[in-house]
Amino acid sequence: MPSGGVDLGREIRTVPAVTVVRAEGDALSRGVSLGKQLAEPIAGSVAFYHRYLERRGVTSGDLQELLTPYLVAAETAYPDSMSMLKGMSIGATVPVMELFAINAFEELEPLLEHPEGEMAFLQRKDGYVAPPPSVTPRVERCSSVSVSGPDGVLLAHNEQWLAGDAGNVAVIVDVPADGRVPVVSPTVVCCLPAVGMNAHGSATGVGSLTASDDGVGVPRVLVSRSALEARDRSDAVARAAMPGRAGGYGHTYAMSSGDAFAVETSGKQHRLLERAGAHTNHYQSDLAELAPPPSEGSLARLARLDELLAERGPRTPEALMDIMRDHDSTPQAICLHPDPDEGDEASACLFSMVVDVGARRMWVALGNPCESDYEAIDLEGLATS
Repeated sequence: MPSGGVDLGREIRTVPAVTVVRAEGDALSRGVSLGKQLAEPIAGSVAFYHRYLERRGVTSGDLQELLTPYLVAAETAYPDSMSMLKGMSIGATVPVMELFAINAFEELEPLLEHPEGEMAFLQRKDGYVAPPPSVTPRVERCSSVSVSGPDGVLLAHNEQWLAGDAGNVAVIVDVPADGRVPVVSPTVVCCLPAVGMNAHGSATGVGSLTASDDGVGVPRVLVSRSALEARDRSDAVARAAMPGRAGGYGHTYAMSSGDAFAVETSGKQHRLLERAGAHTNHYQSDLAELAPPPSEGSLARLARLDELLAERGPRTPEALMDIMRDHDSTPQAICLHPDPDEGDEASACLFSMVVDVGARRMWVALGNPCESDYEAIDLEGLATS
């Protein structure tokens, strides 16, 4: 068995090994390095988004008009992250605006027109059979879990996204030269790191949330890149709730200190959930008053995660891996498989991550974790900062 795997009698399909790439130096240099190392999957990902946008009558030229306000906000708040994206565009020889559009997809998608009678992807993929009573589409993806106990703190995350990006995933070891903390992150190759672990010993998973105070601002992915660097609880809250963000996330944290909690944000507000546990794509605090009703898919995944955590009390990475492979909830499973009828716009699990924070160990499974084993990721070079 691959390191970190557990034999549960499943039929395992053959999948490629997890690609791990490392980048060091200033932001531009790291971006160029990542772009060169991941040029092929980045080209494949960009080609998919071209097709997605063309179906909606959006050209590359239209992106400038749609996204300029978000671009200005991102350049102002996170110039280093924007330099890294520019470097990726140079290394992979793809337009930087197209890379930015992918990183701002959760802000872009609600701006796109959709055929009459059809819902946006970010609505359909979460199990809606009719649009929710909201002016804008719900932005929903992912399931995250933190577990705190006498044996340590664990975190797991299933990345739920467009099936057209399946396979365009790598683990990035990002080592800045300016004193910022190194991070290791499984991510869609066109996107900045958003989930994973840092050298402080903090791990995080994120899930999109939608509220009535969402607006123009810094795209969520860039906020989550900063939040991935959190040193402790107060730092995590400050980073997740940075002013000027376009919208919200549910940030699930597990820290080597034994702390486990979640930070829910909207466009302008935030709440701290002072506990370990599961989080999907609806608010569990009073910020729910700003949001459309929870969708069936998000409710189903959260209820099943809560049930499994209560029944099994997972205390090992293997036990948490087994939970992230679960299919016993509808209309969406924790281990979500794409609907073939929806083609490359279906919702799918692109990867699954489990982190033993105290032991500083990470495992990643490509695609659905029920079909591929978790592979151990070497964190030896992720020195404590």
